Amino acid sequence: MGKNLRLGLILLAITAATGLILGAVHGITLEPIRATQERQRQEAFRATLPGTQTFVPLQVPEGSAVREVQEGRAGGAVTGHVFTVAPKGYAGPVVFVVGISRDGVIRGIRILNQSETPGLGANAGEPAFSGQFDGKRAEPLTVVKTPPTNPQDIQAISGATITSRAIAGGVNDAVQTWKKHFAEGARP
Repeated sequence: MGKNLRLGLILLAITAATGLILGAVHGITLEPIRATQERQRQEAFRATLPGTQTFVPLQVPEGSAVREVQEGRAGGAVTGHVFTVAPKGYAGPVVFVVGISRDGVIRGIRILNQSETPGLGANAGEPAFSGQFDGKRAEPLTVVKTPPTNPQDIQAISGATITSRAIAGGVNDAVQTWKKHFAEGARP
């Protein structure tokens, strides 16, 4: 019995020391990770609404599918809005931003976080797919499996239709929110 107790106490000490070390490392790296994520978020805002100097957070409209709304400004004038959305993809939420200019054009999307299948849905951030959204009118988009024939068509990633539809759905959520609450004439 004494030998088992001694081994148990040794194991407890090792486990406790490892837990304390992991806790300390987590505490040390928490702020740098948060700062890096915020920097990447701001870079995504600027990439999806080019020419914008500052972003002002706005209240998310009640009942909206968007997580966050930022109003872009340059020289005091509104340049457009950036929406953060997180539709469910194949392997979980795909968190990304959508920039819509004041004149109702989608200026781009940038994926912030995703856990899609490597080589398939994870390719959604590549320009071959995400670049299709640039320059589209802020109108509903449709995912197609063949080369697009209509201006609002987005060609799905081969083997990743669920991810493709999720991202187009997220963009459509942002477009719907923009049209209802932030487009010219939408606000009181």
